[in-house]
Amino acid sequence: MTSSLQTIIALGIVALASLLLLRSWFGKKKSSGCGSSGCSAVSPEVRKLQARLKR
Repeated sequence: MTSSLQTIIALGIVALASLLLLRSWFGKKKSSGCGSSGCSAVSPEVRKLQARLKR
């Protein structure tokens, strides 16, 4: 394998890795937490209290 071919392959691997990192950094973010639909981790008592406080 010639040194120029090794250089091209190495640059291709670096470019591919860079693209994957950039995609993960700037890609669509998944929403975390409960959102507007409510969270199943919140107990019914807390939901009742939140409903009372909204009024």
